[in-house]
Amino acid sequence: MCTASQTVTATVTQTVSELTKVTSNVNPIRRLTTMTDGRGQRPTSGAGQPHIGQIGTGRYFERSTEHVARRDQREFWRDTVLNRSDVDFPADPGTRGFTASVLGYVSGTAELRDGRSDPVILRRDAALCRRDGGDEILLSAIVEADRPARYRGDEGGGGGGAFAIPAGRILVNDLAVPFTIDMGRYRSINFRLPRAAVTRAVRSYPPGLRGRMLSESPLVSLLFTHLVRFAGALPAMDDVARLVALDATAEFALATLRIETRSEWWDTAAEHDGHWTGLWLAAERFIERNLDRADLNPDTIARALRCSRTQLYRLFARHETTVMDRIRDVRLNRCRDMLADPACQLPVAEIAALYGFDNPSAFSRGFRRRFGCSPGELRQNARDAGTSP
Repeated sequence: MCTASQTVTATVTQTVSELTKVTSNVNPIRRLTTMTDGRGQRPTSGAGQPHIGQIGTGRYFERSTEHVARRDQREFWRDTVLNRSDVDFPADPGTRGFTASVLGYVSGTAELRDGRSDPVILRRDAALCRRDGGDEILLSAIVEADRPARYRGDEGGGGGGAFAIPAGRILVNDLAVPFTIDMGRYRSINFRLPRAAVTRAVRSYPPGLRGRMLSESPLVSLLFTHLVRFAGALPAMDDVARLVALDATAEFALATLRIETRSEWWDTAAEHDGHWTGLWLAAERFIERNLDRADLNPDTIARALRCSRTQLYRLFARHETTVMDRIRDVRLNRCRDMLADPACQLPVAEIAALYGFDNPSAFSRGFRRRFGCSPGELRQNARDAGTSP
């Protein structure tokens, strides 16, 4: 009987074999200026460079802050591994060290990096994009994260607006477009592909490749699993096996992008992000102004915003919440603000009713879950604080 892992591996092998035709006609990559190994060195380029479907040469690398003096760890990581971006380290350098590690493999056709790191904020502005000529498309599989990563693209430069990326999803990004990404403690597997190879594979260059999450389709889930398994096996492989696996993974990734960019989901996701930003602001404004309405729900909001419920659900999912959860949280926040005001003399039940809670018991339970105390306890604490000398 086949195990689940054997089934996944067999499926990947079969898929890559069947989809080789998609990318086997990719011409040699003439210019690969931005693929680097762990030392910041670049593979040689030129007419003799291998293309996807043709085994060339590559280099395995590992880096870690483990043996670097604590005071130098951030600078070391910034200069050796994150040297493609401007970097901020949210933690106070004086309070603790910085822990990070990476292993990977780079060739003339692709690069895989499996990185683990304490929180960082990475930025690529327009000047940096022009200076280093970032001619790559980056797929980032977020394997683990203590919170969703926060991505913000430069909309004026064609970036992907602002959204959150939870663990288990793949972000696809264009390194020639400015962006900022705020990461908590995380593990991510980055897979870089030359723009020329991606453009040939998808037969065009859709704007959706600029700061988007891939869908949660079975094919994308399979790619995610494959990247994790490949990264886990990488240290034990010899160079020939690494090159074969890297080349096959590149074909798999390119074929997946080709299918994703032709799907209905991608057409929706590739809409101008100014629309999503405006829709979110309008939804927030409508909720704030109608907190007392008993019929404040997805149907009401969708009608007011002149969008479908599907679009509305997708909008709130981009912000890692649901419509009803957001309504509840805003209502509870307003109730808390009134209860914390010593000048407010309204009874608790009346405050709850003002903001759409018609069941006092349900309101109290929800309030305690969110704030860790009852409405009466919060009010008393606020009054006690107000009377303290």
